[in-house]
Amino acid sequence: MNESNEINLSNVASSPATVPCSHCTAIVPDRSKVNNTGDIYTEYERIDIYPEFPDLRASAEAGCRICRLLQQCLSSQAFQAIEQGTAPPVELQGSSLHPTWDRRVKISIFFDFIPFTPVSWDGYLKLEGSPPQYNGVVNMMHIHYQPVTGPLQGTDGKKWSVMKQEFNVLDSPDLLAVDLEHRRRPPSSSSLSDENIELMQRWIDDCRSKHDKCLGSQSWIPTRLLEINYDGDGLDLRLVETSQESLDGGTAFAALSHMWGNMKDNPPLRTMSYNYRQLKELIPGKDLPRNFLDAALVCARLGIRYLWIDSLCIIQDSTEDWRHEAALMHLVYRNALTTIAATSATSCHDGFLDRSIDSVPAVKMPYTINYREQEDTADKENNQYLMAYHYETLEDRYRRFLTNGSEWNTRGWTMQERSLSTRSIHFCRNRIFFECRDCLRAEDNDPAQEVDLISVLLWPRGAVTSFDELYEHWQLFLTMYTDRNLTVDTDKLPAIQSVAAEMATVTKCEYIPYAGMWCKNLRKELLWFPSLFGITTRPPQWRAPSWSWASIEGNINFWQHPIRGAESFTPGSLFSRLARHPLEVLDTDVTYPNPESAARGYIKLKAFVKHIDKMQRLDKPHAKREFFPFDLSATIQGSSEVFAHGKLDLNDEEKTIQGDGSSLVYMHVNEETRATGLILQSVTRNLDTGTPSEQLWRRVGIATIFVDRSKPAIMEQSFSDNDTVTTITLI
Repeated sequence: MNESNEINLSNVASSPATVPCSHCTAIVPDRSKVNNTGDIYTEYERIDIYPEFPDLRASAEAGCRICRLLQQCLSSQAFQAIEQGTAPPVELQGSSLHPTWDRRVKISIFFDFIPFTPVSWDGYLKLEGSPPQYNGVVNMMHIHYQPVTGPLQGTDGKKWSVMKQEFNVLDSPDLLAVDLEHRRRPPSSSSLSDENIELMQRWIDDCRSKHDKCLGSQSWIPTRLLEINYDGDGLDLRLVETSQESLDGGTAFAALSHMWGNMKDNPPLRTMSYNYRQLKELIPGKDLPRNFLDAALVCARLGIRYLWIDSLCIIQDSTEDWRHEAALMHLVYRNALTTIAATSATSCHDGFLDRSIDSVPAVKMPYTINYREQEDTADKENNQYLMAYHYETLEDRYRRFLTNGSEWNTRGWTMQERSLSTRSIHFCRNRIFFECRDCLRAEDNDPAQEVDLISVLLWPRGAVTSFDELYEHWQLFLTMYTDRNLTVDTDKLPAIQSVAAEMATVTKCEYIPYAGMWCKNLRKELLWFPSLFGITTRPPQWRAPSWSWASIEGNINFWQHPIRGAESFTPGSLFSRLARHPLEVLDTDVTYPNPESAARGYIKLKAFVKHIDKMQRLDKPHAKREFFPFDLSATIQGSSEVFAHGKLDLNDEEKTIQGDGSSLVYMHVNEETRATGLILQSVTRNLDTGTPSEQLWRRVGIATIFVDRSKPAIMEQSFSDNDTVTTITLI
């Protein structure tokens, strides 16, 4: 597909439209026929033989470039899928459904139509506007092929019905649209082409001048920046201290968000105490990792003189400087003119500007369509064309895969950087994308289909200022964040410190940095729980107290909303008795606990506590007990009774936490949520204060004292009027 006379994405726009065969004349994206789910079905249908598709090949040899592209892509996909076991083999070897499959498949084609405005509240698309664009774009062509005889099933149980292939599409009504906002174009052969530079500048300027949600906060500039010296040929950098250079808060700078890569074998260039003076004098371009050089080139072309890169603008071997600068990181991304996201790079040495547009096979196909005017009865014939091109992998076809599905988007640090950036430009394979709190834009102007993700991924600004609203976003942020990866285990809390600082700036609430929690909301946050999916473990070294979600490795969740209220319970009930004495925080550890301290990261609480006599897993927990598979028993009114249902944070700790009756307790936290308290295990250690040893407790799980959600208590007398709250210290 790389021969010089082949049509590809780099030259398809300037190439003449191919003459279609009789079958391919039916490939018509007639927007007037779009259904309520956004599909435009065509009359194209043909029968061919899987997996070689000889009929398509014969048509291609006769001169139809469309058939040629289809045959090459479908056949290549089929043979690859057969090898991987995801498509039917040529011989089904005694299939239970079709033992003598003749390998005939029916091929059909349809298009995706994406409206400029969101679909109606009922989820169904209603065609609006006038031809030829109809207030939307055609952006994808789907090729489906399926056995003529019906679904197949092999003797190994595997089933096959419809196989699929997808092509990105640029349709002439969209390429020739009068409205610039709705006009599409092919991706450029160069990431920094003149038209892309103009486009990125327009994105930034429009965002700064028109988007209220994206306005900068205050006049601010980082402690250090990289000055870019570019003469159109060579490029050098210089590390500058902004206070010494008389740079003020109005100085424009960009920030880089990237993956460092393999720190052991090939770390990025870093500012250290020993090379600090040297980097202030000169950083030759030849010494820069590819990501750094590419980011500097982007800045130079955009007319931005200064750049912020974490590994160079923070002294990496200075704990004091690292802590100081990490606490300001939210201001870096908030005040940067733009964040340059090296989304396609998996290490600092990869670079992100290279493209392979000329290796993407493409075809320009003409079609004829008749539009009937809404008020006139006369038909108007329009000769149109579309350009179809085929990325080899699914990940290259859709924005959501190029950005959200990238490896860059799996890293812990990049989540904070993306979330806090006022605006970002994503450099992906063969395309660039723009993202801010008001809009999503694409180089080829493909309408974004995941606009709602803005409210999820980007930290809210503007009218949303209450703690409760921001806290809901914080919980969602942590749920996504704990599913991400960190090279250094101990970065778990530092990598979200700036998000907490951004939230604290608005709410003025106290944050516990060594636990990743808010003092105001501990009754909810203490009841975090590991996801039912995936594996949870403890990190190899201490990084947070046991009562913090950061003490485990794995995805965690929070109970979003209360499910019980006082109105559902009568006076004198267990609920009302517990509600009279809510959990009280008496004391917490210092801001940065001493990792060597026996009571590091402690929190002292006053709460109802019940000693657990026995904890036993159900042999076969039914559906309603899958989440809480343990029975917790205590001595109540002289006999051992099950009073709570529990869940351990780590199932492989089940044996180690079983002990005598005094080693486990249930501590009540919040009667309004699904889980109501914590399972704690005693830990006796000598504290550093010189006082006698004190009984300390560590969290090992959560529990509920109610049957299910708002239903009755498991044991109404588990806490009586005679019970009093107890002071307990968690570590």
